[in-house]
Amino acid sequence: MNVICLVSGGKDSVLALWLALHQFNVISILSVRSQCPESYLFHIPNTQYVALIARMLNIPYRTIVVENCHVEDEIQALKDFLIKSEAEAVITGGIRSDFQRYKFNYAAISAKMKCFNPLWRLSPRILLSELLDNNFHIIFSSVAGMGLGRELLGKKITIEVLESLQKTVPESELTMIGEGGEFESLVLEAPFFPYRIEIIKSKIHWNEHREEGYYEIIEAKLSPRVKFT
Repeated sequence: MNVICLVSGGKDSVLALWLALHQFNVISILSVRSQCPESYLFHIPNTQYVALIARMLNIPYRTIVVENCHVEDEIQALKDFLIKSEAEAVITGGIRSDFQRYKFNYAAISAKMKCFNPLWRLSPRILLSELLDNNFHIIFSSVAGMGLGRELLGKKITIEVLESLQKTVPESELTMIGEGGEFESLVLEAPFFPYRIEIIKSKIHWNEHREEGYYEIIEAKLSPRVKFT
């Protein structure tokens, strides 16, 4: 089956891409770059670097840019793209958001294709174990949740970091995987990546009043893989 993978560069969509590569013929990797800083549907920070993931995997990369903050315009742009594609299904990394699942399913059905969510309702603990046990190198690209501070931006997500957060963040598995927007992530290396993404230049943006911010990657490149510790 020919599929399109909706990839933001974050941990969930990259894991879903890995699973899709084992089961389907991935004909393209798609990113939706919403200009809305608080999009309900799409991951925002550093999505342009998904192009590096597509390049290293030798999979065609496609991108949609949505200029406004209307959810219906975001999903319409996705629907229009899917209708013109030759795919039979779209793959997403959704886990618990019924709102996102409904919208993505609507876009797929409108394009007369299927929508698969291979991580749907997966236990957060199992999800994190799969990522960390398989040596995914993941960093925090944004934080917007209670107890998640500026010092996390750009920092590698590890068991030690998560255990430390459990002492300060309200006890909630949902919070610990960021599904509610508490944080967003970026995968720099994965077991199926032939290269790693090396950050050359970056900048931290922090809003002290709202206690939230994001890690902007200004320049990055593909480099030979190394063993992260």
